[in-house]
Amino acid sequence: MLGLLVAVPCALDNFAFVHRLGIDLLLPLRHAVFGPLFPAEESDVVVVVVDEETYGTAPFNGIPEVAWTPQIARVIEAVAAAGPRVIGLDLIYPTSLDRPDLLRGYDKPLLKALFTAGRAGDLVLGQVRLSQQKIAPHPSQVIAAGGGANLRTLNLIVDRDDVVRRYPAAFPSEAGAPTPSFGVELALRAGTPAPQGDFLINFNTGADDIPTFGLSDLYACAEAGSTAFFEHFRDKIVVFGSMLDVEDRRLSAKRFVAGRPDRAAHPRCAGAFDAARFGEIIDRHTIPGVYIHGAAINTLTKDLPLTMMAPSARLITAFLATAGIALLFFLLQPALGMVVGLAAVVVEHAAATVAFQAGTVAPVVVLAAGVGTAFATVYAYRFVVEDKQKRWIQHAFRHYLAPALVDRLSSDPSVLQLGGVHREVTVFFSDLAGFTDLSESMKDDPAKLLDILNRYLTVVTGLIEKHGGYVDKFIGDAVMAIWGAPLEDPEAERHAVDAALDCQAALVQFNAELSAELSDAPHLHTRMGINTGIAVVGNMGSRTRLNYTVAGDTVNLAARLEGANKVYGSLIMIGDATAARLPEGYVTRCLDYLAVKGKTEPVRVHEVLGRNGEVPGDVAQRVAAFNNAFRLYQERRFEAARETFAHYRDEDEACALYAERCTAFLEQPPAPDWDGSFKLTSK
Repeated sequence: MLGLLVAVPCALDNFAFVHRLGIDLLLPLRHAVFGPLFPAEESDVVVVVVDEETYGTAPFNGIPEVAWTPQIARVIEAVAAAGPRVIGLDLIYPTSLDRPDLLRGYDKPLLKALFTAGRAGDLVLGQVRLSQQKIAPHPSQVIAAGGGANLRTLNLIVDRDDVVRRYPAAFPSEAGAPTPSFGVELALRAGTPAPQGDFLINFNTGADDIPTFGLSDLYACAEAGSTAFFEHFRDKIVVFGSMLDVEDRRLSAKRFVAGRPDRAAHPRCAGAFDAARFGEIIDRHTIPGVYIHGAAINTLTKDLPLTMMAPSARLITAFLATAGIALLFFLLQPALGMVVGLAAVVVEHAAATVAFQAGTVAPVVVLAAGVGTAFATVYAYRFVVEDKQKRWIQHAFRHYLAPALVDRLSSDPSVLQLGGVHREVTVFFSDLAGFTDLSESMKDDPAKLLDILNRYLTVVTGLIEKHGGYVDKFIGDAVMAIWGAPLEDPEAERHAVDAALDCQAALVQFNAELSAELSDAPHLHTRMGINTGIAVVGNMGSRTRLNYTVAGDTVNLAARLEGANKVYGSLIMIGDATAARLPEGYVTRCLDYLAVKGKTEPVRVHEVLGRNGEVPGDVAQRVAAFNNAFRLYQERRFEAARETFAHYRDEDEACALYAERCTAFLEQPPAPDWDGSFKLTSK
């Protein structure tokens, strides 16, 4: 859609002006990469200008311009004698001093010069056409030059922004047939074929791309008889015009590379150019109209046409460029997208510059606008529509998951299924034993109690998140956490057990800090239950309040295992599925074949005592003895089992429990169908 939005206007004529705007950008780029089209000395056009120096130099200074005709005639004669291809006058003198009541015969030298050049076909006069009027040379000058056949229109075409980029090929005439424009007429007389309609001006670049000669300098040169200097005009198209600070200046497509002309660099005859008196002191974006005519003539005579890319090609180029960059923006974050967008604009302009050097004008403005439009539209859409889900995820999970996991969820929401789904998870429950006693001892200082609880929960939460767990909820001093949801975790069992062991280690330090604060602080320890299995995962709750959580038998068993620790004196109890998937490197023992309260089917439960290398040798020896005695117990060899259990009863609550069970079974053996299980009647 974006590609079409940008591309379709490219094929419409009403947008041609927008495409022409690109010429203004491509000219300085071409100049920077390729330099000028040709050196100034190879220009087919040279200009003779009435400039500030002319107005300030004798014999021109102090007299009105209409009285300069004898001097202008002298320069025209000297230039014509050098053998130019053709002379054009972009100087219009609609009035004359050559009148009976003023100075009869004063313009005779000018009329003679115009007659000589005009009759030879080497002269074109210029006029400006208004709606119903013309500003033309004095009728005597037109007649002397050969009449209307040597009179052409100087008007220029300006775009909507008042910038000249095109040149008119012809204008309607009173006779009906169009007559060539001023510049085209000069090019035709120089032997160049006529253009097929109005054309784009291929401006040469640089401030001094057309050789320039001052009228006053040439007059002094002619008066001094320096005919050799006028060889600069041989075989050239010579255009007379004005180069003044305020008159006849235009904005052109060359406006960004016009610069300040260096008049001292142009050939001089009578003396060096006095830049301190007559030079321009600032860079100008406008240029005198005579240089626009000169650039148009060079475009024709040097066969340097500029052609707008065909509408169909513009459409395809704009569509592919815009659609392609828009697709990239959908894949990239805004910061990277901005970098890629800027890079795309650079690449587009580089390619357009190469094409421009070959004479083709690519729609660079439209292409750049396409990148900007795609960037703004795509990222606005993503923020409002697509990223809405990411913002919801970040808001919903930022207090429950580690920041790295939240970032993963928001960057790839596909891993999150917010509806109720069945998924294998590992569920963790913990409960702070001794907290009730602590609460009772601090009943007069609830703020301190809450501070201690929050510090404890911060420690536990941090370790859970460190190992990739999702903190589902806090239930007083209890914590429920999940591995495997909302993000899948192929090592959920190991991560959960590692978190539990780290919590137990951290609690030692926590107790030390608590004892330093409270002289009568009770010793706190945390019981933990971990179980693995299939559970229902998703948003659960009421219509007004939801929680992303898990539910099912797996969850219930994990909670029961946490409570069952009280019976066996253990701290970390895990289900059989968790134990089966736990990798090597942990010290565990099977505690029982247990049917917890609320369940009829017994399951094997295990205790995690630590990691290999971290468990003391006497504990490892006791675990091995327990495992052997537990096997005897399962085989109904209660007497032998009791002997081992009794040996460790003072240092192991589980051994004390089994010693009592063995004694009870020796007094009253279990039923013949006993499967070695034990039914727990409390939570």
